[in-house]
Amino acid sequence: MQVGWQFHRCPLETEPARFGPFAGLVEAWGERRDPALGLPSRDSLDMEHVGEWIGRIFIARIERDPFDLRFTLWGTELVEWWRVDYTGRTLGELSTAPALWEVERRYFESMDQEPFIGVSCGVLTQHSRSHIKVIGLDLPLSEGDGLSHVLCAHLQIGLRESIADRLPDCPVSPVGEASE
Repeated sequence: MQVGWQFHRCPLETEPARFGPFAGLVEAWGERRDPALGLPSRDSLDMEHVGEWIGRIFIARIERDPFDLRFTLWGTELVEWWRVDYTGRTLGELSTAPALWEVERRYFESMDQEPFIGVSCGVLTQHSRSHIKVIGLDLPLSEGDGLSHVLCAHLQIGLRESIADRLPDCPVSPVGEASE
């Protein structure tokens, strides 16, 4: 079975318009960036800023020692797509192949070391949903010193579509890829 998730990074200063359907969300995030930290605080974004994305977002808190993500919010549409609710759970905890999530964990570790706007794309094969493919936009947030949370919005795309099809002007560079 091919999982084929791709993980990419974009500079924090990338213009919102280059994120296509995510432009409004990136703009709201960028307007709240703290000049000293380079990231907006977790408290600066609320539900009015995520607007149309409300059911298709997650918010994850960064845990350390060991590094992990714990989802504090898992949107209702994500529950429908994944067929699980990750609220209160850690990355990949409810997957049929939790070890495959190590690539994604390393992706977020690299975001922790040097923050960037992330773009991921893949099929929900790990949850027996091989007919659903999504693009995720990962926005780093802070509670003072460095990365503390990630807000991620998802867009369902066609199985033959890619990041380049939906975000043709986005300056992405690969971080890693997972395959089974």
